[in-house]
Amino acid sequence: MELRHLRYFIAVAEELHFGRAAIRLQISQPPLSQQIKQLETELGLLLFSRTRQRVDLTAAGKSFLKNAYSIMNLIDQACEEAKRVDRGESGQLILAFTGAIAFDLLPTILRAYQEVYPNISIILKQMTTAEQIKSFQKNAIHVGLVVMPVTSESLNIELLHEEPFIVVLPKTHHLAQQKGKINLANLVNERFIMTPRNSGEGYYDSIISLCQSAGFSPKKTQEAEELHTVVSFVASGMGIAILPSSIQFVKNDDIVYFPLQHNFQTYNTGVAWSKTEVSPVVHSFISFLRESIIPDCSRQILIN
Repeated sequence: MELRHLRYFIAVAEELHFGRAAIRLQISQPPLSQQIKQLETELGLLLFSRTRQRVDLTAAGKSFLKNAYSIMNLIDQACEEAKRVDRGESGQLILAFTGAIAFDLLPTILRAYQEVYPNISIILKQMTTAEQIKSFQKNAIHVGLVVMPVTSESLNIELLHEEPFIVVLPKTHHLAQQKGKINLANLVNERFIMTPRNSGEGYYDSIISLCQSAGFSPKKTQEAEELHTVVSFVASGMGIAILPSSIQFVKNDDIVYFPLQHNFQTYNTGVAWSKTEVSPVVHSFISFLRESIIPDCSRQILIN
């Protein structure tokens, strides 16, 4: 049995007239009658009762018609789904993210992307930039939102978003009541809470560079992998921290946020994907970021 047999059968069942069905199918009537006879022979039953005056469906024919509709609908759905997958409009995306991306940028991306691509199933994995690089090597993720700079010969990496650094102080700190920006040179004797360098070299080195430009190297008192943990340590009075400005989405009554003077460094978020990636879903996601997210982020940077 072939698909054309089902199409021919449905046409005759709906028209209840071989001549009209043949015109609808754009074939001549004899081949149509022959195809229906072949189908009945294969099934070993009559689908139609025929007289000179009329054609009617048999009880078996009515039952077969119901299932023929279901089969054709499934085939149509399969074809449409295949086309959506080929266009990158359906499928699965494993998306890794790190750091301050989770506070502002990631929710913005997810909301906008799901509006345009509701049939994409997104699996989120929180990882450090270093962990993402290893995961790409194992083909465990499709796309990564990383802290730049990142050097990798096997990955495509594009700048997605830039934001300034700010300083986070305990509310009881002697500088917590001042107005305006903090001069980094005034923090020379402070204890700094930082993330480990092996979690993200670019982020760590940016903070070191900022402090060194103010004439000192930061004294580390504690390390924490996650930025919200750094905020908690600051709130407990263990030290201060320099963090991306989007950390301000984390509300805590025991801390205060201040912009920095002479802030020449930025916290740069990039999007990374394998140079050998062939998934239409991945490439449609990258195109979406280029068209919808990166221009908006660029405008925000100019405004800020």
